[in-house]
Amino acid sequence: MYKHILHDHLDGGLRPSTAKELAEIIGYKPINNVEDVANFFDRSNCDSLEDYLEAFTHTIALMQSYENIEQIAYEAAIDMNDNGVNYYESRYAPFYSVNNDLSPIDVIDAINSGFEQAENEKGIISGLILCGMRHDPQNVSAVADLAVEIKDKIIGFDIAGPEYNYLPSLYRDSFVKIKDAGINITIHAGEGDGVHSIQDALDNGARRIGHGVRIIEDVKENDSLGKTANYILDKQIPLEICITSNLHTNMYEDVHAHPISKLYELGFNISLNTDNRLMSNTSVLNELEMAKLTGIEKPSELINFSASDSFLN
Repeated sequence: MYKHILHDHLDGGLRPSTAKELAEIIGYKPINNVEDVANFFDRSNCDSLEDYLEAFTHTIALMQSYENIEQIAYEAAIDMNDNGVNYYESRYAPFYSVNNDLSPIDVIDAINSGFEQAENEKGIISGLILCGMRHDPQNVSAVADLAVEIKDKIIGFDIAGPEYNYLPSLYRDSFVKIKDAGINITIHAGEGDGVHSIQDALDNGARRIGHGVRIIEDVKENDSLGKTANYILDKQIPLEICITSNLHTNMYEDVHAHPISKLYELGFNISLNTDNRLMSNTSVLNELEMAKLTGIEKPSELINFSASDSFLN
């Protein structure tokens, strides 16, 4: 059985050693002056989502050249392979790396080049999901246009960033354009906002839900399901759940309070994911251990995905 990771952010997964190395090369002082880079990025005890997201300003600062992006993508795929993963879906907001020397297509080509090198060495298959940033409507529109233009270079489209007050329906035109182009859609929903955000994602073409863990709020005490939960269960829509990340953004008090085991018990289509390996100081192997702590006896089943769930067909 092949092992898949469906939800992992490229700019959230740098190796600490690489972050230090690249910072020294470009003279990036906020990291140059730090001895313990892993601890610098670790957001396991952050006070807020804003604190968690602040770490990304530093990784993105290191992703401003073709060579750096290529190296980061290559290492991400290699690290996944070393954790037993065969198929790796990575996501990134490409315009964060656009500058005088890099066009949006250059950014995508650099990522794909890194993935190709890893595949040639290890056999791991990787693909890129483009992210529009939902707090910036112009960015979402631009990323959607880019996705359609270069759809053969990517495997999907997503919107990321702050969920609350930024429902997918705000970008309905972009999702229609993406869907008409035959591009796979996954949408962050049911993390920073509730069940209605998951329904809104479904209404805008999502084949999978990024996080989606708050679907548990549509499950009543007697295990009867609300409309959205019933649809998700009946259609076996994959929920891309990231346990450690949910704990670090203060969604749940501890691993035992996380609802993944309840959702699994009810028969929801759960995938286990890493989200941001650097900021959450995690890995695929660590997420498997976390799932075990929630009461799931065979957590490896949560990364054994069929071809119909993966965008890497």
